[in-house]
Amino acid sequence: MSGPAHDAPLDLAAAYALGALSPDEAHRFEAFLATSPEAQREVAEYREVAALLALGGDDAAPGKALRERVLARIGEGKSRALPPAGGAGGRGSPWLALAASLLLAVGLGAGLVSARGRLAAIETELAARDQTLARTRQQLTAREATLNSILEPGVQLFQLTATGDPEPGIQLFWNRAQHRAIVHGYRLKAVPTGRAYQLWFIKDGKPVPSVTFKPEPDGHAKVEQIPVPSDGAVSAAAITIEPEAGSAQPTSPIVMVGTLQKT
Repeated sequence: MSGPAHDAPLDLAAAYALGALSPDEAHRFEAFLATSPEAQREVAEYREVAALLALGGDDAAPGKALRERVLARIGEGKSRALPPAGGAGGRGSPWLALAASLLLAVGLGAGLVSARGRLAAIETELAARDQTLARTRQQLTAREATLNSILEPGVQLFQLTATGDPEPGIQLFWNRAQHRAIVHGYRLKAVPTGRAYQLWFIKDGKPVPSVTFKPEPDGHAKVEQIPVPSDGAVSAAAITIEPEAGSAQPTSPIVMVGTLQKT
């Protein structure tokens, strides 16, 4: 039995590419395929679509030209299958339906990929918001803890100011019972690289070195749980600018000072 004529429609190309032909039909179509470059191109295109479906990745969408050719093939409406072994009539319509279903499946696959992309973007945005919310909760918890420390019975507030300049300033909250202090600075000026503000307690008339700190870009600074000397008379506190690691004795002029008088 000879293959189909060269001008026969290529309605079986999709079924052949998908392996849906019977052995007899496949054998007769292959005889036709060997003599028809157009049929070879059609089979290659359908196999490309099938491969894209199998991959199911971001590229699972047919090219524009391929899509247009498949739609044109479906739209021709001319169905003539290969002549069966006995020469009976056509079975082209089922294969046209198969090709249409294949193209529809690819379109649905591309839509699914797009939906997955949008879902991933939403999930990323939600994760970022969750992180922001977690940071905000952490900040609120820290501020609440600081406020509770300040409002404890026996805590006294003292002010450290710059000579002749009401700004910047330091608020020092002293818990005498626990010998601990909290420093809150505001409108502090930036310090040079490698330098920091250092707190000093004046005990028995001598400076005792304490913590070093740097202000935030907005000029604020907060240091908690600062030990206050308990083995002598602490009468004042002062601020100088020292190396980041701190100094054992002041090496620069006092920039802020305040008395710590017991009431």
